[in-house]
Amino acid sequence: MNDRMSNIEAVARDICSKQMSEAGMGTAELSTYVNRYWHCVAAELESGQIDEAGNRLFDFNLDKGLEAFRDWRQRHPDPIPRI
Repeated sequence: MNDRMSNIEAVARDICSKQMSEAGMGTAELSTYVNRYWHCVAAELESGQIDEAGNRLFDFNLDKGLEAFRDWRQRHPDPIPRI
């Protein structure tokens, strides 16, 4: 794992923020939604579905995405904030 990936939470939050900004999310909502969804991005990063720039490495597959998220949550059971 390179230096940038050594702190997966920071990388995942950055990717999540960029993706949501590009989708047109307003600044007021951005922090709330990044806090809610960075875990999903981290799971995709760790499972190799996306690279550290947020680029998808193969076609999206819902089942693989859910499997990665469940695995992430099992290993990181901290509570996810509600919106």
